[in-house]
Parts: sequence; C-alpha cells; structure tokens
Amino acid sequence: MCGRFSQREAAEIYAAKVGWKSGRTDVGDGLKYNVPPGTRPIVLHQLGDGSDQIDRLFWGYKPEWYKRSPVINARLDTILKKSPMWRGLLGKRVLVPTDGWFEWTGETGDKQPWFIHGKDGAPLFMAAITAWQPGKDDDVEHGFAIVTDASAGGMVDIHDRRPVVLAPDAAREWTSTDTSVESALELLSTARPETAFTWHPVTRQMSNVKYQASDANQSTL
Repeated sequence: MCGRFSQREAAEIYAAKVGWKSGRTDVGDGLKYNVPPGTRPIVLHQLGDGSDQIDRLFWGYKPEWYKRSPVINARLDTILKKSPMWRGLLGKRVLVPTDGWFEWTGETGDKQPWFIHGKDGAPLFMAAITAWQPGKDDDVEHGFAIVTDASAGGMVDIHDRRPVVLAPDAAREWTSTDTSVESALELLSTARPETAFTWHPVTRQMSNVKYQASDANQSTL
C-alpha cells in the first residue's frame, strides 16, 4: 500500500533526475514532508500534446458510478485482470516523484510509522494511472491512483504491499505516448526490487496528517 509519502524536493530536482525537459517547473506550493491522499502532489506526465509536463494532480480516484470511498492505490493484480475500474486509464500514465513513502506496524492505537526510501538516497518514481486529461477538472473524478504490488523480502515485515517504483529509464518509458498499454504493463514487472530500499522508524507525530515538520521522515533510532 501507499497511503502517505514525502515530496520534499522542488519540482525541478525530480524533473532533472528523470531527464524531464518541461519548460514549466513552478507548480506552486504543496505539502512536502507528509503528503496524504486528497491533496495535489507533484506529478510528471506527457498527457495532452505528448511533451514533458509537470503538474499537481488530485491523489485519489472515484468515477461517478463508483459508490465507495475514493481509491488511492491500484493493485497490479487487479489491473492485469482487466478490471473495468482501471481498463480505461492505462493509456493515461503518470509518475509520482518522491523521496520515500510511509507505512505503519503495530496494533491499532499504538502504531509505529516507518519511512521507506532508496538506499542511494535518490528520488524515486512511482507508477500511477489517472483519469485526468487537459481541460478536465482537477478533482476526484479525474484523479490518480498509485500502482501497488505485493512486497517481498524483509519489506513484508513492514507491509505486505508496496508501490511500484520504476528506475529513471523505465519511468520515462512508462509515461511516453509511444509506449503501448501492453508494453507499459510489462514495465510494471521491472519495478526496483526490495533490495534497493531501506527503512527506519520515524516520529509517531507524523501519523497526524497535519504534521508537516521536516523531521517527519528522519530516523528516531
């Protein structure tokens, strides 16, 4: 699962890491250290005219016909089964740049948050799909969901699911308008392995979505 993440860097830092050539990097202010669903984080995409673009899109997706709460993650196994929820969105692919994401362990009422990030400390690029397109409202009916898959290795001890994180080259291919849906689905099997990540406990204060201090992702060990 991915229910919170960090996006502490400026948009141009993430763009440079993946070789993005967007002329627009000023996308306004947003939450940085503790980004929850229902907000508008930075995303990279080529929707519309096919050029490299940087935007802030709504995290969460709820089509008009869907009677449940907005969905923030799209399970890879469900996508591969050609779920009607996601089938129409596979041609609208975006990247969510991040420094890492948060998960929790422990019993209800006494949960310990953990920050999971790359061992090399470099930005990560999470694969996501969206209903947004130029000219549409930036709301829950046109929001995005992060693709998730089953965890493996030691990461299972933190959570049994994890976002699909792509290496920079695969990340660019994921967003390319020249990449077919079939090829994009194959890219999801090339996600960076659990051995590329490390994790540490962080302050329990960050469990509150209003906590936005810079120590939200710093180790408490």
